[in-house]
Amino acid sequence: MISTSEANSLGKWIQNWKKTYGENPNLNECITWFEWKYEDKELSPSDKSSIATILRFNSEK
Repeated sequence: MISTSEANSLGKWIQNWKKTYGENPNLNECITWFEWKYEDKELSPSDKSSIATILRFNSEK
């Protein structure tokens, strides 16, 4: 399960990505960043679904 602090960190990373590149990252980029940031965490299908939800939420204008 993704913690609140992990979700907040991912949201901030997505916002920074948007400022830098002018577009949203894709889901695979978010998952790759998350796996890099939290090396010791094994992502379950539920975690990947949560990451997709965080991406959708942060992709809104």
